Amino acid sequence: MRLIMWKTWFILTFFTVQTSTQQLGTGCPSGFVKYNGNQKCYGFVASQTTWASALEYCSIVGGTLPQITDANIQAFLEAQISSRYKESNYVISTENNYHYHYIMDNGIDVRGQTSITFEVMACNDAHIALSKDNGVDSRDTYEIVIGGWGDHQSVIRDCKQCAHMDTNVQQQHPIDCQNYSSFWVSWTNNVIKVGKGNDVGKQTFLTWNDTAPHDVNYVAFSTGFGATGKWKVKRGNYNPGLFWIGASDLASEGNWLWLPSKQKFSYSNWAPTEPDNINYYEHCALIDLHRGYKWSDDNCEERRNFICETIPNDEGNEVIGK
Repeated sequence: MRLIMWKTWFILTFFTVQTSTQQLGTGCPSGFVKYNGNQKCYGFVASQTTWASALEYCSIVGGTLPQITDANIQAFLEAQISSRYKESNYVISTENNYHYHYIMDNGIDVRGQTSITFEVMACNDAHIALSKDNGVDSRDTYEIVIGGWGDHQSVIRDCKQCAHMDTNVQQQHPIDCQNYSSFWVSWTNNVIKVGKGNDVGKQTFLTWNDTAPHDVNYVAFSTGFGATGKWKVKRGNYNPGLFWIGASDLASEGNWLWLPSKQKFSYSNWAPTEPDNINYYEHCALIDLHRGYKWSDDNCEERRNFICETIPNDEGNEVIGK
C-alpha cells in the first residue's frame, strides 16, 4: 500500500509540478527536456528519496537514473539544474534567553525534508531543535547543542535538557563570535547526524540512532547561556541540491559502473578527494550542486534529489499506461 501511494505521489508531483519544462513534440514525458546530443530525455525531481527508490521511480516512465558518459551530457545537466534552481536567503537573530525560534515562522518549511544546512555566528551554545510539532519544544523534540559549555562541547539530546545521546569534545571552539560557521543536520532512517560544512553527510561529528523515533517536521534555533546568535539559512527549490545519478560500486568497492547497464566509466567528474567512501558506506554517486556540479559518493540510503533519463517515445509525450 505504501509503495502504491508513493508511486501515485511521484506521478502527480513529477508530471504536474514540472510542467513548466514540458517539451511538446519531442517525444519526452511531460516535464522532461530532450538532449539532442544523445537523443535522451531528462527529468529533474525536487523530491527526495534513496538511490534504489529513485531508480524505481524512474522506471515508472520507462527510464533509469542518468548515465553520464561524456562531458557534453554533464554540461547539459548542469545547465538544466542551474536554470531551474532558485534560492532564498534568510537571516534569523536569537537572543540570550534560550528561547527557540521556529524557522517555519520565517517561511522555511522542512516538512518532507531530511536535512538542513545553515550558518551560525555565536560565541557559544548554538542550540537546534528538531520537533514533531511547530512551536512545541517540550515533547517529541531532539535537541542539538553546538559549542556548549564555553564553546568546548557539542551534544545530541533526546529531548530538551535531557541526557546526552552523543557527545563530542574533540571539536574545540566549533563556533565563533565574529564569523559564521557552516553546519548541517540530518534526520534519516531514525539517525540524527550533525556535521561541519555544507555537504550533508560529510565531516560528521555527532551521530545517534534513535530506537524510538519521532517525526521531524519543524526546526528551531536558540542561543543562551551568555550568548546571542545570528543564523543564515539558504533554501532552494532543490534541497539538499544533491542529485542521484546511475553510478554505483556496490558490487565491488572502487569498481564504479553505470547501473543497470553495468557499463564501465568512460568519463567521470569527481570532486577533489572523491570518491572517499567515508565510513565504508558510500557506494552510490550523485551530482552536488553546491560543489560546482562535481560528483561525490554517498550512502545509498540517504534521501536525495534525483534525475531520470529515458528514451523519447515516438508516439508523443504521454507514456504513462502504455
